[in-house]
Amino acid sequence: MGRETKRQHFVPRFYLNTFSENTEEPYYLYCYDLPEDRVFGSNTMDIAQGEYFYDLSDEQFIENKFADFEAVFSQAYDKLVDSADVTALTPEERHVISLFLSHQHIRTRKFREIVKQASEHTLEIVEEDEGEEEARKAVKAGTREEGAKQWQAQLTANALQGFADILYRMDWFLFVNKTEYPLWTSDHPIAIFNPINPEPDPKRGIKRPGSKVHVPLSTDLVLALYDPGEYFVKSKREELREKEHVNFQNKLQVEHSHRQVFSPLEDFEFAREVIKENPEYAERDYSDSFVE
Repeated sequence: MGRETKRQHFVPRFYLNTFSENTEEPYYLYCYDLPEDRVFGSNTMDIAQGEYFYDLSDEQFIENKFADFEAVFSQAYDKLVDSADVTALTPEERHVISLFLSHQHIRTRKFREIVKQASEHTLEIVEEDEGEEEARKAVKAGTREEGAKQWQAQLTANALQGFADILYRMDWFLFVNKTEYPLWTSDHPIAIFNPINPEPDPKRGIKRPGSKVHVPLSTDLVLALYDPGEYFVKSKREELREKEHVNFQNKLQVEHSHRQVFSPLEDFEFAREVIKENPEYAERDYSDSFVE
């Protein structure tokens, strides 16, 4: 029997700890719940997690694999945060970070909800065809928690390397926060967006020209990955010196979160302003992620 882990984080706890003002246990953060419009404090042990979130058997195979992978990634992560220099990474460390980011993008509660909602959407289509009973059963399974868990595990195994290869080939640089305002993270910290082609295209996703990926690494650092065919990255390090620059990064976390954003400070008035202007961010409707 492997390690028994009942409570399973879909965002790594060592990562969440970086956004706490505490430098040792216990690590606390403030959380803003978008749908409930509620702010509360929490130990990082109790956020971005669920009971047996991954497991499909008593062996807890998936969670243990994640834990092993996190141990390798955390070394490259610590090096990047401590040096604040992407050029300090070896090709192997850059590959490990690419793999982890692709893993992190697929492993969250938000991604599982996308699977469930996409299955419900597809079920409406296949139910119109009386001769597709097997397809109907397979799709219907994905609308339930256990079925969506299995689909998520399969996608994690099958899509991981291809997604990581795309990230590896992008231009990498860091935004360094020089303001007094902290960068936030969320329960889905990988923000993928496309200013050049903003309309959703689930068939191509991050492969579309103009894609950008922003990932907060700490309250002071954001890792940015840009499509090298569309953007010229003149420096591997850019400073955030104005509050609006930090607000842009934090808005990405609000927009791409599943339901919670995290900060070392209790002030989430900016998040409330974002939700007031964009109420759809709190609705958790991921239909734009589906392939029609």
